[in-house]
Amino acid sequence: MWLSVHGFHRTTASLMKLFATLLALAMVAQHCYCSAGKLVPLVDAARATEHLQAPLKQHFQYPTFPVNFRAESSWNGTTTTRELFEINELMLENSGWLIGTVSGRLPIVTNPYASFYNVFFADGYDAMGKILQTLNYTDYDPTGRCLLVINAAYETDHMVQLAVILWQLRMVNVAVIVQEAATDTDSYRAYSYDPYREGKCELLEPLLLDQFVAGRWQSLHRWYRNKMENFHGCSLSVGTFAAKPYSMVRREGNATIRYGMEVSIVENVARWFNFTIDYRSPAGTVKWGIIRAANSTGMMGMIQRNEVAFGFGCMGYNEYRNRYLSVGLPSFITQLSMAAPPARPFTWLEKLFAPFTLEAWLCIALCYTGYLLLTVVVFDSRLVTTVEHFRNPAYNVWVMLLGGPSRPVRQTSIRLFLAGFVLNALVIRTMYQSAMFERLQATTTLGSDLNTFQQINAAHMLYYMYITTSFYYKDNPLVRGRIRILWDETKDWDEVMYNISHYRLNGVFVIPLDAIEYYVKNVGQRGLVYVSSHTSINYNPGFVYPKASPLTEPFSAIIGRYQAAGLVPIWREQFRDTRYWNNAKQHPEPISLRWSHLSGGFYLWACLLALSSLVLVGERIMSRRK
Repeated sequence: MWLSVHGFHRTTASLMKLFATLLALAMVAQHCYCSAGKLVPLVDAARATEHLQAPLKQHFQYPTFPVNFRAESSWNGTTTTRELFEINELMLENSGWLIGTVSGRLPIVTNPYASFYNVFFADGYDAMGKILQTLNYTDYDPTGRCLLVINAAYETDHMVQLAVILWQLRMVNVAVIVQEAATDTDSYRAYSYDPYREGKCELLEPLLLDQFVAGRWQSLHRWYRNKMENFHGCSLSVGTFAAKPYSMVRREGNATIRYGMEVSIVENVARWFNFTIDYRSPAGTVKWGIIRAANSTGMMGMIQRNEVAFGFGCMGYNEYRNRYLSVGLPSFITQLSMAAPPARPFTWLEKLFAPFTLEAWLCIALCYTGYLLLTVVVFDSRLVTTVEHFRNPAYNVWVMLLGGPSRPVRQTSIRLFLAGFVLNALVIRTMYQSAMFERLQATTTLGSDLNTFQQINAAHMLYYMYITTSFYYKDNPLVRGRIRILWDETKDWDEVMYNISHYRLNGVFVIPLDAIEYYVKNVGQRGLVYVSSHTSINYNPGFVYPKASPLTEPFSAIIGRYQAAGLVPIWREQFRDTRYWNNAKQHPEPISLRWSHLSGGFYLWACLLALSSLVLVGERIMSRRK
């Protein structure tokens, strides 16, 4: 029992000593922080944050977005107390306006703009590299501002490595603060980099921005200048392909000339920002390609892999492009329309019989049959007594209806001739001729009778489109099951529309309205197509950028200015022609009749002439036998 009590007192004494030691360490920790294994007085840490207060207030206060703080250490992946204390001091001193988040290895995103401002702390270059290498396009805004604070002395090689990583991430609005010397905590320098300098295009090297001397920065206003306003003649890789009339190619001697609606916009943007264009195109038969989270194809893959700064060529908004890429302001507003063939022309046989419907022809046949029976009853039956007789009733009807040689008739036959004349000449012939006039000129009547999905489906036609276009119609039940994909995207659009205009393809071609207008302007005389008027949807083509691209905002801004100034419609009008449609009349003026108009009559005449020749030969043979 005594031993137990004695052990208990000894254990209690040990615990009291341990508690006293921890209390002493806590009291010391209130007045100092740990850095690199050494205790540093707290007043020195507070003074060390002076070089961060001014940049934060001047460049991270307006516009008002949350500031994301993050700290990293080279010591076994743990964050040192110094970096956390500096973050705490900054947030405490600027609590009146600062909305901040503190994250570890992954940023805490509380709203879409949480990554516009980023402030990263590290105790060395390796630690800062760890932070940057864990970032992706969802962690920062390429047009936002980033401040890197490295508690280490300046080293050129490490700064170059950081510049390379920053450019791979397309983070250009960056300032890096380092110490002048490892032992000097009162003098700091701020560095940045510029990928587009005159004569040093994409030469990534640290550029001195400012110095912290005597407790203040010397030129704080220069830290986040706009580096995307002048490219100083540097070259940008731009992706495009043949897409009439947006991007086209022609040869002039040994030179390859690019032209088109969107090419005009790109060239004007290049002149404004002072850069040259290096055009690149996807290989193979895939133009647009399919965009995915990874392993995209065609132009979408080139943009996603940063092989080009941006791409264009009739590339409109859709769900997947907006998810994995960045789409700028639309270059112009157009429609995704359907190129439909003209109303099917009448054949020569249809032109002869189309003036009357089947019911009308049946009525005429009944009237002629009744007239034939009446002639037989009057002239060739015993029911009626007459001195006139015709040997062939069918020939008699022919003479009565269409005229022909006949023997003299008596006065009693005048009424029958008048009745036949009024019935046929004044009624049937006049109506037939007036209705045939429009059919004779049917090849010059403009328009299409395929203006709705129901009319297209009723005509048993298909919908020809590219795989990227089919995404816009995947939820439309009226076209489901009738879509035919054109897998060879390099095929000339003009050839497809020409085949549709001549009914070589039994369907309609889904394509932007500008492409149809350009086809009509250049090829319309050989084969005209029309726009299905009630099947179009809005289509907004524009430039497509990588998800983390600093070019989206400045390029969209200048395109918006071009549109406001009315320049885009002027550039666009060079490649379209709607006069042929606008001046078209549904009922054209009379024109000289051509062979296509009259061929039906001559074919019928030839057939009847051949028939009469056979009858003549038959009569001669029969007469010789008798």
